[in-house]
Amino acid sequence: MDHSVKAMNNSHRKLLFSRLLNRHRFENDELEVLYQRYIFKLQYASVVSVIGLFILLTGVLANLSIAFAQAPTAQNIYNGVHCLLFALLLAFLNTKLMQDAYLLWVCYAILFFCTTFCAVSLPFSPEETFQTALKVETKRVAAEGVWQVVFSIFLAYGLMPLKAWIATLFGILLPSIHITVSLLFAKEFQHLMWQQLSANVLIFLCVNMIGILMHNMMEHAQRRAFLDTRNCIAARLEMEDENEKLERLLLSVLPQHVAMEMKADIMSPVEGQFHKIYIQRHENVRLVIAFISIRLGNV
Repeated sequence: MDHSVKAMNNSHRKLLFSRLLNRHRFENDELEVLYQRYIFKLQYASVVSVIGLFILLTGVLANLSIAFAQAPTAQNIYNGVHCLLFALLLAFLNTKLMQDAYLLWVCYAILFFCTTFCAVSLPFSPEETFQTALKVETKRVAAEGVWQVVFSIFLAYGLMPLKAWIATLFGILLPSIHITVSLLFAKEFQHLMWQQLSANVLIFLCVNMIGILMHNMMEHAQRRAFLDTRNCIAARLEMEDENEKLERLLLSVLPQHVAMEMKADIMSPVEGQFHKIYIQRHENVRLVIAFISIRLGNV
C-alpha cells in the first residue's frame, strides 16, 4: 500500500513538473502533433534566418578583423570558419536530406556555435610575456564580449524554436561563464571592477527577462493563431456539410432543374429588390389533368 501511494505521488510530481516545463502544450496529444506540423514551416524559416544572420555577421567581422589587424588572429580565423560552416549548414537545410526531425538538432548545433562565438570574445588574452602563434584581439576588460552574449541569448529566445527551459538555461549559462572569466582574467580597470560587473549583470538580467517575456508571448500568440485557424476551417467544413444537406433536401422535394436554379441564385448576389419567383408556365396542363381524370373514371 505504501509503495503504491509513493508511486502515485511520484507520478503526480512528474506530471506537475512536466506541465510546468511545458505549460503551453495542449492537453490533447493529437492536437499538439497537429500544431507542431502547422508551425514547422514558421520554425524552419526562423532557423534559416538565424543561420543567414550569422553568416552575414561572421563574414563581416572576419573581413573587418583582417582589414584592421593586417594579420591572422584567433578571432578572424574563427569567424571565417564559422561563416563557412554555417554556409554549409544552410545548404544542407535546402536539400532533400533535411527532414523534420533534424530541425531540433540543428538548433542545438546553433547553440553550440553561439557558445563558441561568445567564447572567443571573452575577456581573456595571454600575458604580454607569453608569445602565441596567433594574435588575440580581445582585451582583459569586463565589457569585452558582452554584446556577443546578449546577441546570442536574444536569438535563442526570439528566433529559435526551443523550449522555454532550454532557452532559459542557455541564457543563464552564457552570462555565468562571462562573469566567471571576467572575475578571473579581467585585470584592466581593477578599481572599477565591481561597477563593470554590476552593469554586466544588469544587462544580462534585462535580456533574459525580455527574452522570457517575448518567448511566452510568441508561443501564446502562435498557439492562439493555430486554434483560430483550426476553428475557422472546422466552421467552413460544417457550413459545407450543411449546404450539402440543404441541397439534398431541395432535390428531395423539388425537381432537379428547379433545385439547381435555386442553388445558383442563392450562391449569386441578389441584384434587385425582390427575390426571384420560381413559377413557370406550362402548356396543355389542363388536357393532361382531364385525360388522367377520364382514365381514372374508366377504371
